[in-house]
Amino acid sequence: MLIREAGLADIIGVDEICDASGRSRWSPNLLRVKQDRQVLVAEVEGKVIGVAKTHFHEDSGGDGPAGHYLGGIVVAREYRRQGVATALTKKRLDWIWSVAGTAYYFANEHNIASIRMHEGFGFRELGRFANIHGVTADDGQSYLILFEAHR
Repeated sequence: MLIREAGLADIIGVDEICDASGRSRWSPNLLRVKQDRQVLVAEVEGKVIGVAKTHFHEDSGGDGPAGHYLGGIVVAREYRRQGVATALTKKRLDWIWSVAGTAYYFANEHNIASIRMHEGFGFRELGRFANIHGVTADDGQSYLILFEAHR
């Protein structure tokens, strides 16, 4: 498995993963290289099997502090529970640690697999909120849990 920076040419593979997972497609604009965020893909034999991103929030929003966040991650169903999400998360955290001492992440309270994986990277719960940086969970029916980790 190769983990690398995403590019516009990866949009077809990213769309296929999102469609198969029942997730919203990512805007091609998200795959453009920017100084304040990182977007990565995991690939096997030239096929995109996972995608993940970071976000930088200059200001606090909702109940989320300003800073660098691990953003969305989607892995093709047939590659789940094989370390793809962990590898993408480690690589994104390495990037955040190169520019900041604190990283944030939030998840739907029901996403136990994601919460457990991130705990392995030292993330600790800060609180539960209905809205973090404009994001809600389950149309406002569930809470988002905000986590923080330090380099």
